[in-house]
Amino acid sequence: MITLNVQEMACGGCVKSIREAIESKDCSATVEGDLEAGKITVETVLNPEIVRQTIEELGFPAKLWELAEYGR
Repeated sequence: MITLNVQEMACGGCVKSIREAIESKDCSATVEGDLEAGKITVETVLNPEIVRQTIEELGFPAKLWELAEYGR
């Protein structure tokens, strides 16, 4: 499971856009969003960096959760 800190998500539409972008690269992926926490959780075969880049291509700054917790 991959968890990312995703800033600037404002609504369910943002989560839907992220879900669709990740599913376009892995149709079996499961994507859950938590707007209040600014967190996206992904179950996928994709490399975590590919997931992060996919989200950033949509215009959402994203960091892998472990790195975000340590300020990287």
